[in-house]
Amino acid sequence: MDTGTVANQFTKDPGTAFLEIIRTSPEPVSAREIKKRLIDAGAKKADVDRRWPAFQRVVKLHPQITAANTRYGWSADPRSAQSSLTVLAGNLLAKLPPWLAQPLVRNVASAVDGAESTHRAGNEFEQARMVAALAVAVDVLHTRGDTIAEVSKLFAEETRRKRLWPLGRRGETVAFDPVSHEAEMDTPAPGATVRVARPGYVWRGGGEPVVAAKAIVTV
Repeated sequence: MDTGTVANQFTKDPGTAFLEIIRTSPEPVSAREIKKRLIDAGAKKADVDRRWPAFQRVVKLHPQITAANTRYGWSADPRSAQSSLTVLAGNLLAKLPPWLAQPLVRNVASAVDGAESTHRAGNEFEQARMVAALAVAVDVLHTRGDTIAEVSKLFAEETRRKRLWPLGRRGETVAFDPVSHEAEMDTPAPGATVRVARPGYVWRGGGEPVVAAKAIVTV
């Protein structure tokens, strides 16, 4: 990406522009070097300085970013899928920007695809359960208003391919079932009327349907 394109990208999405500087650098670069390259490309120094702290707080979570001695590098081999899943699960209440949420999700989705070719059919449910957990994470981010249309589309396709079906619809009133539902706060008695706050997923790939991710409900 040429300097003019990077500067234009910074105007639209600062995080992606910072990331592109790191990705295309032949060796790890410092924060000062990253900002200087953007400024040299035409971005305003005040804007670069203002946007950098928010990026710096979360960039180390990116599966392909290495950080050592205050320098940032790009790794062709992403960290483990489990580490990305841990980041997603641990940051559901934080607002992850799309440039970070998308590669984390893609990293786990790729690992699931790879597992299909090496694991036996008996382990298929565990793969589907991982996708279900991630689909729930994407739904949380989408509900909060994040711009993650591509991520939502990715996991809509992935859940169908893994034979996962939605469990409940947001806002739907149902009878509480401990097997299928998880209460946000106090657990109601079985059969009590509750409202679905977040859908879950059912796996239909091995005979009887199995709950892969419970629907979250409120009284």
